[in-house]
Amino acid sequence: MFRSLYTISVRYPKTVIAVIVAVTIFLSLQIPKLQWETDARVYLPKGHSAIIFDEQVDELFGVKDAVIIGLVNEKHGVFNKETLQRIKRITEKVSALPGVIATRSIDVASLSTATVFVGTETELSAQKVMAQVPDTDEQIEALRSEVAANSDLLVGNVISADYTAAMIRARLREGSKNRWQTYFAIKHILDTEQGKPSASWGGANSWSGNASGNWGDKKNQWWNDQGNRAEKESTATQPGAVSDPTFISAEANGDAFYIAGRPVIEVTTGLDAQEDIKIMVPLLVLVMSVVLFVIFKTLSGVMLPLFVMTAGIIWTMGAMALLDVPLYTISTMLPVILVAVGIGDAVHFLSHYYDAVLKDPHRPGGEIVLEVADQLGTPMLVTSVTTAIGFLTLLFAEMPPFRIFGLFTVIGIMSCWLITVMFISAMLTVMKPKVGSYLAKRRAMRAYSEQSVITRVLVNISGALGARPRPAAIGVLLLLGVSAWGSLSLFVDSSWMSDFRDDSEVALSTRLLNEKFDGTIFLHVVVEGDKPDALKRPEVLRKIEALQSRIETLPYVGDSLSIVDYLKSLNKNLHAGNEDYNRLPETQAEIGESLFLLSLSGRPEQLDEIIDYDYRITNVSFSIKTDHTRDLKTIIDGVHRFVAEEFKDLGVKVNLAGSANNSYIWADLLIHSQTSAIVLSKVGILLLAAFLFRSFMAGLFTIIPVSVATLLVAGAAGFLVIPLDVSTALAAGVAIGVGVDYAVHYIYRYRREIAVSTDEREAIAATTRSVGRTIFFNATVVTLGFLVLLASRFPPHVKLGGFVAAYMGVSCVTTLVILPLLISIFRPKFFRRAAVRAP
Repeated sequence: MFRSLYTISVRYPKTVIAVIVAVTIFLSLQIPKLQWETDARVYLPKGHSAIIFDEQVDELFGVKDAVIIGLVNEKHGVFNKETLQRIKRITEKVSALPGVIATRSIDVASLSTATVFVGTETELSAQKVMAQVPDTDEQIEALRSEVAANSDLLVGNVISADYTAAMIRARLREGSKNRWQTYFAIKHILDTEQGKPSASWGGANSWSGNASGNWGDKKNQWWNDQGNRAEKESTATQPGAVSDPTFISAEANGDAFYIAGRPVIEVTTGLDAQEDIKIMVPLLVLVMSVVLFVIFKTLSGVMLPLFVMTAGIIWTMGAMALLDVPLYTISTMLPVILVAVGIGDAVHFLSHYYDAVLKDPHRPGGEIVLEVADQLGTPMLVTSVTTAIGFLTLLFAEMPPFRIFGLFTVIGIMSCWLITVMFISAMLTVMKPKVGSYLAKRRAMRAYSEQSVITRVLVNISGALGARPRPAAIGVLLLLGVSAWGSLSLFVDSSWMSDFRDDSEVALSTRLLNEKFDGTIFLHVVVEGDKPDALKRPEVLRKIEALQSRIETLPYVGDSLSIVDYLKSLNKNLHAGNEDYNRLPETQAEIGESLFLLSLSGRPEQLDEIIDYDYRITNVSFSIKTDHTRDLKTIIDGVHRFVAEEFKDLGVKVNLAGSANNSYIWADLLIHSQTSAIVLSKVGILLLAAFLFRSFMAGLFTIIPVSVATLLVAGAAGFLVIPLDVSTALAAGVAIGVGVDYAVHYIYRYRREIAVSTDEREAIAATTRSVGRTIFFNATVVTLGFLVLLASRFPPHVKLGGFVAAYMGVSCVTTLVILPLLISIFRPKFFRRAAVRAP
C-alpha cells in the first residue's frame, strides 16, 4: 500500500509537486489567523474541581488575578506630593481601562482607594486613607501617621514597610486578548508618567489573541480613541500630560515603575516565546543547511530537506488555524521539534539515493527512487510512527494544551514523512540523477565507507562487547544502579518565573515587589460554614487566626488577610487605637455587635473580598512570594495538615483557590500525565515493534535502549538537582519517539545480516558497519539541532534543547552498546526465525 505512494510520485511527478506546493501555499495563508491563548488556567482540564471552585470563589469574592504596579522612590520615599499625585493619577487612569474590573472604588487597590476604620466606643465609620492628595508637609505627615496607625491592613499591602514603595493592583477581565491589550495600555500609562507618551501603545493593536477578550465595537473604539489620544498627548495641557507646565516626570522625581503579577507573566511569556521562535527557527534552519551542505555538497541535498521541514511546519500550523485551535505557550516548541526531527527521513532517503546514483548514474531517477523505496520504505514509516507514538500518548494527558500539542506534533511528524515520500520522490524523478563531485570523491575514497574512523571505533566496541559480554553487562548494571539511585532525588518544580531570564523586566520587577511587599501571587483558603452566621462563632474565628499565624511562619509566605484582621482592627479603633484591644472580641455576641457596626458604617468594600453577607463563607487570603510549585507544595501541605488537625470538629468545610493553588495542581497533573505518557508510549512502541518483527521479545529489545537512556538521564538530573517541569517532560517525549528509531534500524538491519551469517558476532559487526555510522550521524544531526537552542533567550527552549540533546546522545550510545550486548548474551531465537521472512 505505502509503496504505491512512491509509485504515484514517480508516475505523476509534476502533478504531485503541484499539489503539495498548492497545499503548502494554501495552509501558509491560514497561519495569520492563529490566535494565542496565554491564560494559565487553560492548563487545567475543564470540569476539574479546582477550576470550578476557583471560578466560584472569583464570582463570590471577586479575587481575580491582578496586574501589580509598583511605584518605588528610594530617594524621597512615597510620602511626597509628586509621588502621591502620581499614585492617584495612575489609579484613576488604570480604573478607566475597559479591560480592568473597576465597578467599585476599591477594585483597583492603592493608597488612594484604601479605606480604614475611624470610630469611638459608640460610633464607627469607614473612610479613605487618602481622599485627596495632601498639599502641605503637615497634611503629608498626617497621612503618614494614619498609615502607621493602620499598618496591619495597609503595610505590605498597598505600601511597603519602609515607605519607599507603593502598590497599585488592578484585577483584569478574562480573555487573552483583553490581558494583552490591558498590559500595553498600562505600559503606556507608565510611559506617559515617565515623559514617553506613546512608547508602548502601538503594540496593543498587533495582538491576534483569543477572541474571548473582545469587548465589542464600542469598547474596541475606546482603544482606537486612546491610541489617537496618545499621539496627541505631547501637546496636551491636562494635568499629568507631558507638556503640562506643572508636570514633573517620574524620573525627575525619583519614581521608578515595576510591573508584575500573573497576567503580566502570562502576556510576557507569550511575547518572549514569539520573539524567540522568530530567531531560533531561522537559526535552526541555518545550522541544518550547513550540516546538509557538508553532507551532500549539492543544492538539492540542502533544499529538498529544507522544503520538507518548512512545509511540515506550515502544514501543522495551517491545520491549527483551519481548525480554530489556539496557540499555547507550549506550542512554540512545536516548530523547533519539527525542524530537528523532520529532517531525518529526508536525509536517510537522499543518502541512499546518492549511493545508488554513484553505482549507476545513467539509470532514470524514478527507477532509483523505487529501488530506495524498497530498501527504506518500511523502516522510514516505522520510525516515523514510533516517533509519533511518543507524542500521541500526550492525548491521554489531563491538561488540554498538552493534548493539543501532542496531536499536532503527530500531524507535523507524519506530514514530514508524507512530504518526504511524495515530494522528494517526485523531485528526484524529474531531476537528472547527479551527485556532487565532492561527495563522489569522498565516497570513492571510502571516507564514509566501512573503513572510516567512526565505523572502526563502533565495530571495535561491539566486538569487545561480544568477546566479553558478562563483565560488560555487570558494568552496565552497576551504572544503571547508580542512575536509579540518582533518580530517587528527582522532584517536580515548575515555575512561570523560571520561563524568564534573571535580567528580564518581569523577573526584576517580581523580585523587587516580593522584597518590598507581601507577595505577588495569592492562595485563598475558603472556610464555609453549614448555616448563616456560622462565622460569628469565636471558636471558628480563633482557628482561622491560628491558621494565619501558623502558615505565616512558612518560607515565602508574606502575610495574610481575613475577617479576623478586620475585627481586630475594628476593636482597636473602637478603643481609641489602644493596641491592647488589637484582638478578637471574646464572645459571639460581641462579634455579632462588631459585624453589625461594620454594616452600619457602610461596610468597607474590602470586606466583599473577605466574607459574604450571610457570614457563612469567608476567604483567608495569603500573599506568596514565590510561584515555584515545590515551595507552594510545602505551604499547601501545611494548610491541609493544620485544617485536618484543628478544624475537624468545627462543622466547617475548607477548600483552596487562587493562582498559587492552581500552579500546585498543574504541577501535580504534569507529573502524573507525563508518567502515564511515558509508560503508554513505551507500551505502544513495544506492541508496534512486536507486530512488525512478529515477536514480543523483539518488541522488548526495541524499547530497552531508550528505557536505559531515560534512566541514565533521569539519574543525572537527580544528581544535578534539575527539577521536572514542562521542558523536561517534553524532552522525554521527544527522546522516546526519536531515540527508539535507532533500535528499529539496528534490529531491522541485524535481521538481514543474521540471515546470511551463521555467527552472531559477525552479524553484529556487519550490522554496526552498515547502520552504526548512520545511527551515529543521525543522532549527531538531531543533537546539533537541539543544541542550537542553548543560544535561546527563552529558558524553556534552552532546557528543552539541552535535555533532548542529552537524550539523543545517550540513546545512540545505548543502542550501539546495549543491543549488541543483549544479542551476545541471550542469542534470541526470534532473529533467526524472522530472518527467513526478512524482506
